[in-house]
Amino acid sequence: MYQLVFRGEWEAGLDEQSARERARGLFKANDAQLEKMFSGERVVIRNRLDEATAHKYQAAMKKNGLVAHIEPMQQAGTAEQPEARSDEGRDPSPSGSDVAVEPGDRLPVAGEKVDSILAGSDLSLGAPGEQLGDTREEPEPVFEHLDEWSVAPPGEDLGAGEEKPEPPAPDVSHLSLADNS
Repeated sequence: MYQLVFRGEWEAGLDEQSARERARGLFKANDAQLEKMFSGERVVIRNRLDEATAHKYQAAMKKNGLVAHIEPMQQAGTAEQPEARSDEGRDPSPSGSDVAVEPGDRLPVAGEKVDSILAGSDLSLGAPGEQLGDTREEPEPVFEHLDEWSVAPPGEDLGAGEEKPEPPAPDVSHLSLADNS
């Protein structure tokens, strides 16, 4: 299971006010939620996601200029802390530990708009070698006009054996051998 984490980061070329407005529109967030999101602290946007869905949410945020990180959630009953991942190779949590987050502990900003954006998306991540698109059978081409053609065996001279007609004699009736001196 994975969780989507936001730390108030946005992509280059976007100012903070524009990033806040995009986050407000994307998540239907109120002012208090925006303040928490852009405080620089680690905020869990969504959790209990499979990896493909987490990447879809991350892509939707990136499309809006917001930088999100995907972190694995701690599995119940495990004492060992899982290694955290982020899309830029940085340690995703300020303390370096990964804390399991229950559904009620996350910031409730990822709403119906994000879900509807992702529902209409045909983006998916599959296993290496997995066919992602629909396969369709293409009919075999039919070349009816080639039925009378044949192929010569290898090494045979294709032009041999054809008799070429003699070229016509040139018309010399307009020429004379008169002396013009």
